[in-house]
Amino acid sequence: MLAVYLCEDNPAQLKHYTEVVQRYILINDFDMRVQLATASPKALIDRIQADTPQYALFFLDIEFPAEDMTGLEAAIAVRQQLGFAEIVFVTTHSEMALLTFERKVEPMDFIVKDLGRDQVDQKIRENIDYGYQRYTTYLENTENLFSYTIGGRTFSLPMGDVYFIATAETPHKVSVHAANQLVEFPGYLKDIADQYPELYRVDKSYLVNLSNVSGLDVDKRRLIFPNGDQTDVATRKFHAVKTLVQKYLKSREGDQS
Repeated sequence: MLAVYLCEDNPAQLKHYTEVVQRYILINDFDMRVQLATASPKALIDRIQADTPQYALFFLDIEFPAEDMTGLEAAIAVRQQLGFAEIVFVTTHSEMALLTFERKVEPMDFIVKDLGRDQVDQKIRENIDYGYQRYTTYLENTENLFSYTIGGRTFSLPMGDVYFIATAETPHKVSVHAANQLVEFPGYLKDIADQYPELYRVDKSYLVNLSNVSGLDVDKRRLIFPNGDQTDVATRKFHAVKTLVQKYLKSREGDQS
């Protein structure tokens, strides 16, 4: 997921920008979420330190007269702390544009508020599009991804986040159970098994990412996942699955020691 953060000290503008972003995400069904909208650069940095996003898009003002930190300083801190961060400045201070490059912030865009509300809103939407495109391209180039299609639109998430794929109650549909989401989409387990051999068929209804199993219920022949979800394991496959899971768990314990 691409996390979105907004930092603007004008309450009315902060509310408006947040609504523009949320509405555009909803309309396009992007895998994005507004994580924080704040008037304080310090609060922004405190938040990403406490709950660090893996991928993020920031809309920042530059000047905060009532704060000890400027938007530029916050952007520098973001660059130091996050591996993937797209930064867009939204400000009246067009003269600061050169300074943002001199400080190696490398913003994706610099939106000048003097353009007027409609133009600023359009620029924000364009940057959401471009930021999301850069995010998906980055994932494709760096991650082993699980992809699925809903309504002609393709979505992807890191395979490392996938717990298991299950047949859904709705005919001709399956559901992906992942670390931070549960999504139902059209498909068949057989086709997914052919496309993603790293997923293990433990039962007629489940394809499992065994590396994400957190526990094993031997008596009930079930696999347990970090969020509490469980899957059945077919009797004839239980011994092989048990051996593999125990190997993963032992390896994980070794990594943590």
